Amino acid sequence: MNELWKDPGVLGGAVSGARAFTVPAVESVAPVFLVEYEVDGTGVSEISYALGDADAAEKAVDRPRLPWRVTVRMSGFEAVPALTVVLGEGGGQVESVVRVDGREAMRCTAAGASVTSVCIVEPGALD
Repeated sequence: MNELWKDPGVLGGAVSGARAFTVPAVESVAPVFLVEYEVDGTGVSEISYALGDADAAEKAVDRPRLPWRVTVRMSGFEAVPALTVVLGEGGGQVESVVRVDGREAMRCTAAGASVTSVCIVEPGALD
């Protein structure tokens, strides 16, 4: 019997027709990027946005003055830019923009009374 078959790790290669191999570990560097959140419109009662830190924290702003804008520095593979805008009971309309490193990644609009707009940028959306 061929010595190769005595190694159980070769079975994966045998099934696919290729010899088994491993890829050396590569140290990956967590990405760092700037996220700009921007909101304009009328009737906004609350804005909340992801900070992108290790705790997946979020910050809320009650009754913001519009137009509203903030920039946060995010890092890590789990950091996901997210912006939520709540319109009050009196109604209104809103347009939200999320930019990553200066490039528009998501634009959301909403109109009505007690409406919520949520913009979430999928990881890798700008790659």
